[in-house]
Amino acid sequence: WIIPFLCWITGFEASKVISMFSVLRAIRLIRLVRVIRKVPVFREAWMLIRGLWDSSRTLFWTIVVIFFVTYGFAILGMSIIVVPLEGQRV
Repeated sequence: WIIPFLCWITGFEASKVISMFSVLRAIRLIRLVRVIRKVPVFREAWMLIRGLWDSSRTLFWTIVVIFFVTYGFAILGMSIIVVPLEGQRV
């Protein structure tokens, strides 16, 4: 009931108001991350997150290579399995 009320008061569409609230949530999340980063208790967790972020490029290309290898073997497997079955009718 709050968002339609705000839309009525401001004259904006509901989608604009919702996107404005999403931006405000993102800003709050960034502030929270900045605070957590400075707390010594979360140092190890921050190191893990930082390590994942730093290795994201390598992880992306690993996933791409695994996808193409799997796709290639799927094509090869289908061609090996389907050829003997083409002559058989059920």
